[in-house]
Amino acid sequence: MAGTRLIIDQAELDRQNAFMAEQAARDPSGLMPRLGEYLQGSTQARFETQTAPDGTPWAPLKQRYARRKRYNKDKVLTLRGYLRSYIHYQVMGADAVEVGSNQKYAAIHQFGGEIDKPERQAAVRYRSVAGRVLFAGKKHKRATERAVTIPVHFVKIPARPFLGLSAEDDREISRIIREWLAGGGK
Repeated sequence: MAGTRLIIDQAELDRQNAFMAEQAARDPSGLMPRLGEYLQGSTQARFETQTAPDGTPWAPLKQRYARRKRYNKDKVLTLRGYLRSYIHYQVMGADAVEVGSNQKYAAIHQFGGEIDKPERQAAVRYRSVAGRVLFAGKKHKRATERAVTIPVHFVKIPARPFLGLSAEDDREISRIIREWLAGGGK
């Protein structure tokens, strides 16, 4: 007979069943920290690539905000790096691990949305330099201060997903699990 074939006899079937039973009985709690550590690093790396887990680039900064941003002007979701540094993993049991951030603003950046800003009173300081009117900080001694009312307004924040699994993450998770299985679950 030409071609190829696979014959599974009862001894091979018994060996495979014993192997599967052994794997099912193994405690996966040692695996969860490994997966959490990898996923934490993978999620933090997205702040360098500026991409979502599916590979799409994050929405760029609005020009108005980009002009006044003081630090990391070329990076989205990074002013001082707090959001990235607050991404952690937590083992939730023998068979679960969670990766995320406990920062209040993390969800709005992940999912996007609209923030309602109520009307408020503020004091605006300004100064005149060479005929131009500029905003002034508290340290400027010859600044003029005026009370203003900032009306109700909305701030739209586009979704910039940083949490999730990419195709590369799926491959790496499979590799970590295979390594863990081959090492006897240690």
